[in-house]
Amino acid sequence: MKHILTLAACILVAFQVSAQLATELPRKATEQELETSRLLGLEEIMRAEAEGLRGGGDSTIIFFHEDFANGFAGNNGYGALTVEDTSPDGTIWQYVDASGDGYYQDATASGVQPPAGEFSTNIGALNSETADNGWMVFDCDYYNTPISSGVEDTEGYLNLPTLDMTELESVVITWDQYLRYCCYPFIPIFVEVSTDGGSTWTSFEAGGTFIPSANSASANPLVTGLDISCAAAGEAAVNIRFAYRQNPTTGAGYSHYYWGIDDIRIEANPVANDLELVQLTNGDVYLLFEYRVTPMDQAIPEADGGVLAGVLYRNSGYADQENCVITVEVLDEAGTVLSTTATDPFTAPSFANNENCPANPQDTLYIATGWEPETEGLYTLRASLASDSVADAGSLEMDMEYTECEFGHDNAGTLDVELGPRYDDENEFYEPTGYGNRFTFHNEGSTLYGLAVAFGPSLSSGIDFEIRWIDQDPEVGLSDSPYEFAEFTSDANWAGSADNPVYYPLAFEDEIEVSVAGLASPGFYAGAVITEFDWEDQQLTVLGNGNSDTDNSTIIYQQAGSGDFVWFTSQTATPAIRLITCPVVSVDVLGAYNGVHLQGNYPNPTNGETRFTFTSDWGGDFMIELRDLQGRLVDVLDLGARPAGEHTVVYDASALADGMYTFSLLTGDARVTKKMRVQH
Repeated sequence: MKHILTLAACILVAFQVSAQLATELPRKATEQELETSRLLGLEEIMRAEAEGLRGGGDSTIIFFHEDFANGFAGNNGYGALTVEDTSPDGTIWQYVDASGDGYYQDATASGVQPPAGEFSTNIGALNSETADNGWMVFDCDYYNTPISSGVEDTEGYLNLPTLDMTELESVVITWDQYLRYCCYPFIPIFVEVSTDGGSTWTSFEAGGTFIPSANSASANPLVTGLDISCAAAGEAAVNIRFAYRQNPTTGAGYSHYYWGIDDIRIEANPVANDLELVQLTNGDVYLLFEYRVTPMDQAIPEADGGVLAGVLYRNSGYADQENCVITVEVLDEAGTVLSTTATDPFTAPSFANNENCPANPQDTLYIATGWEPETEGLYTLRASLASDSVADAGSLEMDMEYTECEFGHDNAGTLDVELGPRYDDENEFYEPTGYGNRFTFHNEGSTLYGLAVAFGPSLSSGIDFEIRWIDQDPEVGLSDSPYEFAEFTSDANWAGSADNPVYYPLAFEDEIEVSVAGLASPGFYAGAVITEFDWEDQQLTVLGNGNSDTDNSTIIYQQAGSGDFVWFTSQTATPAIRLITCPVVSVDVLGAYNGVHLQGNYPNPTNGETRFTFTSDWGGDFMIELRDLQGRLVDVLDLGARPAGEHTVVYDASALADGMYTFSLLTGDARVTKKMRVQH
């Protein structure tokens, strides 16, 4: 059993739950209560505590509230707000008034309605509770517009007035926000606290329930809460700032999109005992991945601990929880309990008493159940939690399916998003795109035959794409790692829907043997679909589970800040793409439906003559088109009329520049595409 107590150990799963507290705080105060809290001051707050109105009573007094009705002047009863940013003249932060118009700190109108950048235009306003009287935005996208004039990384701070929190034994801050960022997955937004006049700062990651993902928009609004007691409680001069800065994990690379903020509220935690389960996982989502669907040959043997349950819990109260016990059960489809495992009693400290600062949003226990499935089928993993003070902290369940030969992260019953390419409005085309999942293998001996893909309802016909099996090399990164591939052409008839997903099998050209023997650490692999072309009015889409990539297994092919298209990890959704570990009959390319098959060229790579071989069940007129990876036509071979049977065409590629090309066989309504490399 492994007990993870550090933020680093939970970093991949902490983000999606760090704002649970926001929905558990007491009712929203009325305007009269807000005004009263501003007038009371600390003396009356002390009296309120003595009367049981704070710190364990049934209600709470709001210590600080800012709704930006007065812009930078503040509407909080304590003082004005200030901003800093890396622009020469302070023009990244903007106050957005009731009409949606932006203003800088010096009261100069920006002349736009933020966020108004090249990428963010028309994204819409923050839908906070009091957005109609104003809100703040860090509009770095607008600052870097137009991109053609150059792009720079940006940082900035929204500073609250200095606050005396001497009498606060716990401090919770909540706010409404929405955000999007580029160009690395690690989130660049923080709430930071200083008690020494700004000489040193304690940073709290501020993404709330948003699972970090470059280029993905958060919920609007994203209501977020943080317990900052370890840094602020009991301090006489507390400075708090909302910080957009280059994430220390990368050090640079954040330049675009927006961060909107409104309705900041600070108060003492009114609840003593508030213990809860946050998430249940099938596997170690920090070091490895979790799976919803597992082939029997990859079930973890009982001798190796069997199914590993990851149980995330949090103590949102201000009192430590003693003698906590987590119980994990495995049930079959009929509800019969097959296995029960309970932890030894442990203590769950409150945020205010946690020895770490910033304190973990939650802690994680990994519990080896010792259970191994004997037969294929649907099973349920269930966890419950209790302590001395909380007899029933609730339970969580998740389904686990063991199959003959499918391996996947997605949940077919909750496919609620369609993953699609970005549309380039300026050039009017869909950009190259790709989606996939990463995998590790516990047991030796798996053979891969292809991928099963649930395409989205917007899938277009005629898109040349690949399925890939990527052997991730940690020395060069995912985008430059070696891979096996097979080429296909999409058919709109493959499109499914959330209510009726269809997993189409797409076979690799050759079987792929996966070995784990001799590896000092788990080998990481990825299965994906990808098109590296621009498409004028066609798109490759895949169904997925939204807000689900807590194990960092998803990869998406997008444009990076450098302009190159690369694989991004740390996404918010899980594509419905599974491995197939038994022989499969592929749906193949469109041409296969018409009795046409195109083989890969030989030799490949080539620097001179190469051969294209194809077979057809019927005669007709045939043509081969060669294109570069930008989709530009390089050459056309008119083969004329050919009878049924196998045909070989010799082509001289010596005049082509080094690089990757595609060649497509066209006949009637059929189009079959393969890829070749020229290397002199």
